[in-house]
Amino acid sequence: MNAQELLSSLEILGDGPAQIQQMRKVIVALAISGKLTSAGGAADPQKAWALLRKTFVAAALVGGVPRKGLDGSIDKDDLPRGFLEADRFVRLGDIARIEKGRTGIKGAKPGPFPMVVTAAARTTSEHYDFDGAAAIVPLVSSTGHGKASLHRLHYQEGKFALGTILAAIFPRDEQLVSARFLFEYLTTFKDELLVSRMIGTANVSLSVGKIAGVPVPIIDMATQRKVDELMALCDRLEMARVRREATRDQLTAASLARLDIRDSGTFPDDVRFALNSIPALTSRPDQVKQLRQAILNLAVRGKLVSQHPQDGHSSDLLAQIAKEKARQVNAGEIPGGKANIRDTRRLPNGLPESWVLIALNEVCSLVTSGSRGWAEFYADTGAGFIRSQNIKFGTLNLDDMAFVRPPSDSEGSRTKVEKGDLLIVITGAGVTNTALLDHEIAEAYVSQHVGLIRPTEKKLSRWLLMCLMANDGGRAELLERAYGAGKPGLNLENIRSLSIPLPPLAEQQRIVSKVDELMVLCDQLETSIVAGEAVRGRLLDALLCEALKPVSEISRRRSRAAVSGYVVSRLGSKRSFGRTAHMKYLYFAESRLGLSLGGRYMREAAGPLDTSIYDLEREAEVAGWYTHSSETLSSGNEKVSYKPGKALKLIATEGITVLGSMRIEMDRLLDLMGGLKTEQVEIIATLFAAWNDALIDGDDPSDDWIVKEVREHWHSRKQRFTPAELLKWLGWMRQSDIVPLGHPPRTIQQTTMELDR
Repeated sequence: MNAQELLSSLEILGDGPAQIQQMRKVIVALAISGKLTSAGGAADPQKAWALLRKTFVAAALVGGVPRKGLDGSIDKDDLPRGFLEADRFVRLGDIARIEKGRTGIKGAKPGPFPMVVTAAARTTSEHYDFDGAAAIVPLVSSTGHGKASLHRLHYQEGKFALGTILAAIFPRDEQLVSARFLFEYLTTFKDELLVSRMIGTANVSLSVGKIAGVPVPIIDMATQRKVDELMALCDRLEMARVRREATRDQLTAASLARLDIRDSGTFPDDVRFALNSIPALTSRPDQVKQLRQAILNLAVRGKLVSQHPQDGHSSDLLAQIAKEKARQVNAGEIPGGKANIRDTRRLPNGLPESWVLIALNEVCSLVTSGSRGWAEFYADTGAGFIRSQNIKFGTLNLDDMAFVRPPSDSEGSRTKVEKGDLLIVITGAGVTNTALLDHEIAEAYVSQHVGLIRPTEKKLSRWLLMCLMANDGGRAELLERAYGAGKPGLNLENIRSLSIPLPPLAEQQRIVSKVDELMVLCDQLETSIVAGEAVRGRLLDALLCEALKPVSEISRRRSRAAVSGYVVSRLGSKRSFGRTAHMKYLYFAESRLGLSLGGRYMREAAGPLDTSIYDLEREAEVAGWYTHSSETLSSGNEKVSYKPGKALKLIATEGITVLGSMRIEMDRLLDLMGGLKTEQVEIIATLFAAWNDALIDGDDPSDDWIVKEVREHWHSRKQRFTPAELLKWLGWMRQSDIVPLGHPPRTIQQTTMELDR
């Protein structure tokens, strides 16, 4: 995948926070693997280290770096998750200097210079501490309280002041790495590379030394600029998403707010609009949660279904329940209770005429909580033991239910649960969460952190659950009581006196049925959103995996074959063109043009040699690109010639695509050297390779050094070329602008081997 393909995939992958963050990682991965720019942007490790050595030496001369040298050892475990090529990374401290801020934030006097602090907005200062472009990292946790986190990093240019609890990162050599790229890279991987290095218990902080140890990829400047460009696009996408979601939230809130207006003239239309339009406005699970709450609120206010006179009045239902409770008390089945107190302030004028507002205990035979001391009865098997963690909002999950073996006469037997019981968390995390036991269960009890509510009439259970989940049905009052003062929690009186709306039983059943119907739609909407996010997540994971893969050898071989086909199509008819020249042009395609063709060039008698040329020739013959034949020359050497095949035009066209914008330079080289003798092409390629290897090693060789390298450190047969002859061709190369740029690959010293000419 390249940059263009990445951009075209954004519409499919989405622009949620997680997707954008993953996209940033993909961009860096594409840059590292050399797939972000057409010519392959990842710097060769050898060349990168050569540049680093030059940077290090220059800095050391002025005291910028300790003279002990670079520590290039980086383990794969140090890299961001998913990255494997440690040789493409160096330590941040080796390529940048890291300076702590020098200005106290609280004591800073306002002035003309920007001051970078931990907050997003800049303050000002009367002085400046630094002058230059820098990536800036806070040295303290953004949240505190023993938790490691960093909300943001900063990028700053020019003269600026810096707070003492931040550090500025300045590249040692702007030709090697830019401050902007460091900012984008560190921001993208801040949790993995910076937050993970924070230490401390109460005061969590990050040291300069820890920052210096962060691994940073070595990428050429053109690719760094492309990374900056794509990161800026991600920034714009994020800002556009924030604005769009804010508008969506406002529309949703406005739609739901209309449902709180008791205007009989517009209310039915408002309900229809909300239920019809909100799904279209919903793109996040939290928005579905708002929709669910709106449905519940409508239900417990009698706005979801119409009232029928034949249903009677809820006071009749209340009288029946009171009669049954009296019977249970007289029979000793339940204890007698205090008089129920209703809070008449709740829901004034907000209920249908056939409804009444009651205290929850008026329709319950039992409101209690679990006993203490269950710990001694825990067992691997036995009766079930329902704890607060089993109770979620509206859902009872018994998959990890504990077990107990209480004695038959234990006090806890009063909290044995039955089908139709409501369970509510009364202390700890999840306080006020309520669920219904809607099926038969074997012997089971509740813990001391769980309240047990048993309706006198089990047909009321579903309705009461809805009330305890709906803000307008009792939940808002429940939350007010739980979090009103001190440590969150509920006592039994908080629950018993809770204000609950009560409709006639027949209407309750219609409302429950309607809510079930609408909740199914919410489930489908939520499933669709979650599934979409999951698919996009998998696509992004696959994209990251693909981006991290090095360019495959198959891809390189095909590109190599395509360039070969293009060269043969241009020069195959020339008598002077043979295997030696063919080999040299493939070498120039990599070392001069900067293409990545996977060549391994050895220092052999006829110049840079990659023995895979033999496999390439066999492949070309089978594919019908070209054939080769050999003849013995009068000198006794063999001469290999090429003859075009039927498929040569096809592979040559592919070569044009591989060359891309470099085709102009390749054509220039072919025109310049196509008419030269084989030995002359050999001299040029060998001089070029020796010179290029020196550049890769970080040296700037003289002409005499290049000549000596060719004659004494290449192959014994090179000594047949006189120094004067080699110097003449060096001058021709400069005049013809055939000079190396330090592109990989470096040649490899090998044993002597003759190359058929």
